[in-house]
Amino acid sequence: MKSSRKKAFFQWGLGIFFFFLLLYLGNVSQLSHLPQIHWMYILMAFLATLGFTFSHNFRWKEIVENVCGMKGQSFTSLCRYLVNSYALGTVIPMDLSLLGLRSFYLNQFQKIPMSTAVFSVLLDRFLELVLLLVVILPSFLFITGAFSASQTVLTLLLLFVGLSLLTLWKKGDTFNFLLKSYETILVRWLSKVPFLRRRLSQEMVGTNVDSCFSQGSALRIICWNFIKYIFLNLRFYFIGQSLGIQFSLTESFLVLPLIQLSGVVNLTPGGLGVVEMGTYGALLLIGIKQSQILIFVIGQRVLLSLMLLSLLVLIHFVSYIQSKAGGLNELRWKG
Repeated sequence: MKSSRKKAFFQWGLGIFFFFLLLYLGNVSQLSHLPQIHWMYILMAFLATLGFTFSHNFRWKEIVENVCGMKGQSFTSLCRYLVNSYALGTVIPMDLSLLGLRSFYLNQFQKIPMSTAVFSVLLDRFLELVLLLVVILPSFLFITGAFSASQTVLTLLLLFVGLSLLTLWKKGDTFNFLLKSYETILVRWLSKVPFLRRRLSQEMVGTNVDSCFSQGSALRIICWNFIKYIFLNLRFYFIGQSLGIQFSLTESFLVLPLIQLSGVVNLTPGGLGVVEMGTYGALLLIGIKQSQILIFVIGQRVLLSLMLLSLLVLIHFVSYIQSKAGGLNELRWKG
């Protein structure tokens, strides 16, 4: 218990340190001139958040149904588990929240074996890593000036097509193939880094997914993976526009992987300080003024927190309405 408390205090202390370091480096006096808020773009950012959450939930629902062999899982229930894990991820590291809470819910309320529940979440998280690995190299080439924006977008499209063709080729064995590639190439290489060794060993997956996934389900999961990433980019872009910070949608699409890479470190609750530092560096590289970047990183943290709170209330309200409606239907049937 004491070690858990010490770890929590360390994580929060580290996050707060990074956050105040960012304020110091960015010159907090820049916040004296707050921008005009564009509420229409805030609404668009919230709608993009809904799209991001629902596409994530569709992807996870498809995984759960195929892994456990039970179709017809409740979309609302799974979405509630997902949003609750998002919320918990604001006070503990997000990976721990997304893995632990969702696995617990599946085991307790859906009666899915814990090993199967954990695997479904690990595969869901692994797909995000696959997509990050696909987009990070073109993004880096764009940031360093080696590729133009059009060349980078074309490269990304070719990589997306390549991933889709891989799915068509490997069919239901797609994820088994990807997981084995991940284990033999990436994990073995990164496990040589002391800082990453423990975390990677905890996320190793020893379960096969051979016969569970059809070609259609594998393609749907890959498509939802792309759609989720598109909504994530749209949200990032709309938040910038809502704060009066001008960068193009293409630039948003190409710098976001670098910010996501900073989130992989995941040392602090909700990525506090770490994500802000990554965002600051990425926006600086594409030529955004320092005075605007500080406004963006703080505004983004505030807006995302408010959007998450709104999403949490919304999904629980919908779940409550559905449970009441189900109860009334049962009473009518009995009558």
